[in-house]
Amino acid sequence: MRVPAGHEVRVDRPESCFRVENSTHTIVFGRLPDARGTEKEHTPMNRFRNFLPLVAVLAGAVVLGAPNTAKAAFSVRVTTTAGSATIADGGAGDLDGLLNGSITVNYGDSAYHLVGTISFTNAPGSPNQAILDVSYNVNTFGTTGGAASLEASATGFTLPNSNPETANLLLNGNGSGSGTLSAQGWVLQNGALFAQGGTVLGPLGPFNTNGGYSGSASASYNGATPYALTEKLSFNLAANANTSGDGQLTVTVPAPAGLVLACAGLPFCAFAVWVRRRKLVTAA
Repeated sequence: MRVPAGHEVRVDRPESCFRVENSTHTIVFGRLPDARGTEKEHTPMNRFRNFLPLVAVLAGAVVLGAPNTAKAAFSVRVTTTAGSATIADGGAGDLDGLLNGSITVNYGDSAYHLVGTISFTNAPGSPNQAILDVSYNVNTFGTTGGAASLEASATGFTLPNSNPETANLLLNGNGSGSGTLSAQGWVLQNGALFAQGGTVLGPLGPFNTNGGYSGSASASYNGATPYALTEKLSFNLAANANTSGDGQLTVTVPAPAGLVLACAGLPFCAFAVWVRRRKLVTAA
């Protein structure tokens, strides 16, 4: 049926297919026969339903083709001659109770009155730095002491990712009473939690914990992602001794040579400006 332009057609309940057209539009109402000879309603919704399988296939292709991302994990482990505990970020024993890249632990047993730490990481890292930091507060007040260790480990680092890279291990602390402490760090491609190997830093020490102590180590290497950072502090305190401090393991990339040269020239630029201003003041 043809309808002159500017006229309307109303169809309340079309029982079969019919077509309305004018000089600019063609509209189909009702039902159309499908390939089996049965009627099938020809509406925008049915067109959309017919399109859904294609959407699902395309969505699946996108998911399957997406690159895999490294799964990050972060834990702290305490070991003494009397016991041990492993605490995951946000898990049982993490006193802040949050999955937030920070673990707070206060562990104690018959050998060590307290092995406390606030450890944090920025996994999966940033373009300029990956970091694993372990602050510690350890004492053997009223306990036997002996060999003990505090480890922190984070996996799934994907940044920095620009060779060469530099790994750095820094340790600073102080204490009182009789005892020693040493530190070591590892950067390991595809490493699991607490895995040792790859690029090794240290050991630093052993240091006498009766007073202040510090140490550092670094290594340059060509790395690949994903990688894990692991730091281990080894104590051997006598009874009624204590020590506290911070150990930090980082991975950094060198600054571009042009930036280094530009920064090196800043003092000379400042001096030239100062001389010029002084001449201006003198001339005035």
